[in-house]
Amino acid sequence: MAVYNGERYVQEQVESILRQTYRNWRLIIQDDGSTDGTVSRLQPYVQAYPKRVFLYQRKENSGAAHLNFYSMLPLSSARYVMFCDHDDVWMPDKIERTWQEMKRLEKGRKGLPCLVHTDLQVVGEDLSLVAPSMIQRQKLNPYASFRQIMVQNAATGCTMMVNRPLLEMVGQPPEQSIMHDWWFALIAAAFGKIGYVDRPTILYRQHGDNQVGAKDAGSLSYNMERLKDQKGARRVLYDTCIQAGEFLERYGKLLSPRQKEWLTAYRDLPKHGKAGRLYLLFRYRFWKKGILRKLGQMAFI
Repeated sequence: MAVYNGERYVQEQVESILRQTYRNWRLIIQDDGSTDGTVSRLQPYVQAYPKRVFLYQRKENSGAAHLNFYSMLPLSSARYVMFCDHDDVWMPDKIERTWQEMKRLEKGRKGLPCLVHTDLQVVGEDLSLVAPSMIQRQKLNPYASFRQIMVQNAATGCTMMVNRPLLEMVGQPPEQSIMHDWWFALIAAAFGKIGYVDRPTILYRQHGDNQVGAKDAGSLSYNMERLKDQKGARRVLYDTCIQAGEFLERYGKLLSPRQKEWLTAYRDLPKHGKAGRLYLLFRYRFWKKGILRKLGQMAFI
């Protein structure tokens, strides 16, 4: 669990983990330099569960939640790792359902990098229901292929379980990954398997401090905001090209010829003129899910 200034919500999250039906777990928490009462809220759990709950404190803020998560990876030697935000609430069978899917995915595939993710139930700050399914709300494809994941991630980190073979492939934190969950999804899609549990396992709390929220991709207001911020939309698009380039550089020797061709073409998109960029989108089908997103790609590429 990565925490930062989470005094309002962190106890609810820890309590939801303590209520899990699957009992063989440890909770490793790293505070990212909180300036509120987060640490004092967590200390009683460390004292009450000394063999289950462990608290680490960074001396300096990492600068972003995904960097805090990357820095936590060496703290665990477990065969399986899940990622936890401090402001959500886990449903009681979250670990159990995710674990069952992981075992199905791994069966007969020793040493294969595997990742399991699930749907989320979107809730407000007071846990009131906003949307029963984030996957449907954002119109995402949870079964996306490697080529699709290069362009758009649908695996949300706070629902993930990854196995040790995948974690061993991560190595040093990548400099150009957009988010840790996206990078892990790329590894699993390129070299292993991704499983999906088609039901929510967490209450995904939306509030003013969310780093990444559950936007309603089909709403007129959301798409109008994207149109108004053309510079920002183009930057986000090109960040995915930069991420593809680092993935190619790091794992090129392990990739198939086809995967290398896709990554090279996508990395080099910004080097071409508008017509060339559109040509590559169509040739390689580098499309996000949904007609509005595709139109946005064509407009901002």
